[in-house]
Amino acid sequence: MYYSFHLTPVTWALLGTALVCFAIVALWHVLRARRLERFVQRDEASRDCLGDNELPAVSVIVDTEGETGQLTKFLPLVLHQDYPAPMEVIVVADGSAESTGDLLSEMKAAFPNLHITFTPSDTRSLSRKKLALMIGIKAARHEVVLTTSANCRVTSDQWLRTMLRNFTAGTDVVLGYSHYRYKQDRKAGRRWRVFDTVSTGTQWLLSAIEGHPYRGVSDNLAYRRQLFFDNNGFARSMNLRWGDDDVFVAEIARPDNTRVELAPDSQVTVYYDNLARTHRVLKMRRDFTARLGRQAQRRLQAVMSVLWLMAHAAAIAAVALNATNAVVIVAAVVMTLAAWGVAAWGVSRQCRVLQAPALKLSAPLLMLWRPLVNGIYRLREIRTRKSNYTTYL
Repeated sequence: MYYSFHLTPVTWALLGTALVCFAIVALWHVLRARRLERFVQRDEASRDCLGDNELPAVSVIVDTEGETGQLTKFLPLVLHQDYPAPMEVIVVADGSAESTGDLLSEMKAAFPNLHITFTPSDTRSLSRKKLALMIGIKAARHEVVLTTSANCRVTSDQWLRTMLRNFTAGTDVVLGYSHYRYKQDRKAGRRWRVFDTVSTGTQWLLSAIEGHPYRGVSDNLAYRRQLFFDNNGFARSMNLRWGDDDVFVAEIARPDNTRVELAPDSQVTVYYDNLARTHRVLKMRRDFTARLGRQAQRRLQAVMSVLWLMAHAAAIAAVALNATNAVVIVAAVVMTLAAWGVAAWGVSRQCRVLQAPALKLSAPLLMLWRPLVNGIYRLREIRTRKSNYTTYL
């Protein structure tokens, strides 16, 4: 082992490449975290919002596939919202769920603003989720609709007030945020699922915040009812089983008519029976429909993944070519550890805003892992591509 600063041009180039790539990616994650925090702490707090006497009447559309147990927990949270304007809840249940109908009939006696409808049980070659939303929206009587699902939970009785306060003049779409119940996840791969959820959420939320909305989540999405009809509903994506929130939002959302709401009271938690499997299925669906829309954010994410891999490859190559030079080894190790620390800090701050567990130093490792996992999902999607179309139902 020796110490020497007289390095070959190749070694200098490798160390320089590693330094630049590490710096770009680490700084990018920090800037994303800072932008999210600034939006929540400053932008949301200072923008104009509706007062209590200005809030619009709202129809909450709850989609359910016969989850009777979930409905008994979720509906009271919605029906007891502290909301001063007229509000109705429309539950659209699967036509075959007789037990759901019995439960809702009992609840309707106590809540006159609760309404029940069903999707036909014999429909074919149609997206069940889109059909349920169309039925619910057509049945709605109020100016604004807010879509959600029976397996959701709201943590505050201010949920509706926080979401609907954004419907100022000119605002037609409000993008809320939802996430699965992190404490429910105890299986292997849970840190990856947190990382993937936060990274994807940060991606589309920041794009919307910066004036380029292209996606939402149907578990917490509000828009003016007339906008749905002006867009001919889901007519342009009826051949797809999915896309009721991402493809549809890309069609109706514009920089001047869309707001993002990220206050803690506005966020929704989603419960799944088999969380690991559900995450895999939803990721494949999202990745498929995402390719049909705007690609700028996905490409930027791909570039950052490539730079992260390049940084590590360059640092490893520099050490391999100078295995006995302590200067090179120390430089490579210091750069790597510094980049990991900064990137981990940035990702953890994103997690905090989106109410996710902090990933700490596992985040940089997951950043390396992500391209491989995405590649595996891409291969799976190729095999299952036909199942994304209603013509193959």
